[in-house]
This record gives sequence, structure tokens and C-alpha cells, in this order.
Amino acid sequence: MISQQTIDIVKSTAPVLKKNGEQITTRMYEIMFQNHPEIREQFDMSAQANGSQPARLATAVYGYAAQIDNLPALKSMVEKIAYRHVQTDVTPEQYPIVGESLLQAMKDVLGEAATEEVMAAWSEAYQALSQVFINREDEIYSRLQLSEV
Repeated sequence: MISQQTIDIVKSTAPVLKKNGEQITTRMYEIMFQNHPEIREQFDMSAQANGSQPARLATAVYGYAAQIDNLPALKSMVEKIAYRHVQTDVTPEQYPIVGESLLQAMKDVLGEAATEEVMAAWSEAYQALSQVFINREDEIYSRLQLSEV
């Protein structure tokens, strides 16, 4: 469960994420690929080059911030992303890599607006969302394994 304080803080960041989302996610991928080049192969680099992947992620991050208090509204987005993650063999161990990169990118882009309180809230919110994805992807992997038997 996410605390009400975290929900309030993350929700309050939605407008700035709408405005700066693509800059944040573009920076996130730069950080992630620099620090963890081994995961580049899981990404469509043409979608990185043309900006479509950072744009999609920015939309998802904004959607999460705007709807963090109404998670059922995000179900279709979670499903789409979870299936894509299964297709590209995303593992639970990779979520902390993405989280660290995303939080660092938020600090880099937002500067002073990325207060300790905001970053702590986003850390908690990211952990909660990553667990949603890990659980859903585990269900998909299990169902796929059963269908192969």
C-alpha cells in the first residue's frame, strides 16, 4: 500500500511530469544505458532514436502520477506494458535499475523541484508500481508455461 502522503505528493507532480516527461525519460534511458549497457539489447534502439520509446514511457509515468489514487484506471496500460515486458524478457531484477535511473533523471531534469520529499514519494510509488508489474508478469509467464505443457 502507498501512503496517502505519497499519493498526494506524486499526484501533485503530474503537471510537471506532463510538461517535462519526455525530457525526464530521455535522460533516464541515457543514465540506464550508460550504467547498465547489458540491457540495451532488450530495447528497440530505433524507438530510442526516434523518441517514441521515451514518449511512451513519459505518457505512462504521467498517467501513473495522475491516476495514482485510481489504480483500476491504469489496468489496460499495465496489461499492455506487462505483455511487452514478457515479450522482451524483462526480469524482476531489472526493476531497481529502471527505478534508480528514473529517479536520477527526475533529479537531473527537475533540479530544486525534486525535493527530498518528492523523491521519497516517487521512490515509494515506483516500488509499489514495480511490484504490480512483477506480479502481473509472473502470472503471464506462469500461464505461458502451462500452455506449453
